[in-house]
Amino acid sequence: MTIASALSFIKQGQADAALRNRLNRARSPRDMARVLAEFHLSFTPDQFEEACSLSLFKCQEADQAQALKAFRMWWLLLCRATGQTVTKEAS
Repeated sequence: MTIASALSFIKQGQADAALRNRLNRARSPRDMARVLAEFHLSFTPDQFEEACSLSLFKCQEADQAQALKAFRMWWLLLCRATGQTVTKEAS
């Protein structure tokens, strides 16, 4: 589990509708982990938040920042819907 994996997830997740759709169909944290593992992704909630912060810092356009914030919100809502743990900052 690394921040690099979380960064890869952010990049892939924003670009790959199939990945997002598969995660949307997940019914549990275990289902989510299986989908992520198929894409060789593994990260903690804190690593995801760190990756989001790093990615947001690198955004050069307001549209990029908005897209990243929307992706983060989608992920946090998905985590909550399936009972996945989210960080204190995300609460």
